[in-house]
Amino acid sequence: YAKAWGTLGMGFGGRNLQARAKNNPAFFGSLSDMCGGNIVPNPGGVLIKDGNGKIIGAVGISGDTGENDELCAVAGIAAAGLTADTGAS
Repeated sequence: YAKAWGTLGMGFGGRNLQARAKNNPAFFGSLSDMCGGNIVPNPGGVLIKDGNGKIIGAVGISGDTGENDELCAVAGIAAAGLTADTGAS
């Protein structure tokens, strides 16, 4: 839940969140406090975009490594005929 919530709230995928958190840990610590801990800046939080590139939601997967969580999220989004945005450069 927190992976999806964070990506949707910030408007970019988990990999981008992770990089930003690494570069500005104090901000992300405060942000996490403000949102009741509902932000996890790691791979596995993936934005869902429609055919026009508009963000329509997010999915968060957890239970394995962040990389494997992300692969599962991307596969599910693709299976639904939508576009995944992991936040990778």
